[in-house]
Amino acid sequence: MKRFFILTVIFIGIMQLLSSAVVLAADVKIGVIDIQRIMKESRAAKNARAVFFKDVEQKRKLFNDKQNEVQAMEEELKTKGKDMTPQARKEKTDNLADEIKELKRLRSDLEEELKKKDRELTQRLLSEISVIVGEYLKKENYTIILEKRSVVASDEAIDITDKIIKLYDVVK
Repeated sequence: MKRFFILTVIFIGIMQLLSSAVVLAADVKIGVIDIQRIMKESRAAKNARAVFFKDVEQKRKLFNDKQNEVQAMEEELKTKGKDMTPQARKEKTDNLADEIKELKRLRSDLEEELKKKDRELTQRLLSEISVIVGEYLKKENYTIILEKRSVVASDEAIDITDKIIKLYDVVK
C-alpha cells in the first residue's frame, strides 16, 4: 500500500512536470530572419551603401587620374625617349619609376581603406539591425529569433524578415 501511494505521488509529480512543460512549450515563440536579405533590400541599408559606393567612385576616379598620368609619362618616354639626351631620358625613367611605385602604393592604400570602411559599414548595419530585432523580440514576446542561415529547416510562417525590413526602414 505504501509503495502504491509513493508510486502514485511520483506519477502525479511527473504528470505535473509534463503538463507544465507542455504549457511552457506552448508559450515559446520562434522567429527567423535573413540578415543578408535585410542588408540588401532595406532602404536604410541601401542608402548607407549608396554613400559608401559614392566614396568608392571618388577614390576610383583619383586612382584612375593618377594612372592616366603615369600612362602619359610612359607614352612620352616611348615616343620622345629616342630624341632625349641620356641624362634627360634617365631622369624621365627614374621619375616614371617613382610614379609607378606611388601608384602601386596608392592602389594598396585605397584598397585597404575601402575594405576597412566596408567592414565598419557592415558592423554598423548589423548593430542597427540587432537593436531593431531585439526591440521586436520584446515587443512581440518572441522567445528566440534565429538567423536563417543557421537554421537547417523552418516553416516560412515564422520568417519575420519582411517585418524587420519595414521596421528598420521606419527607424532609419
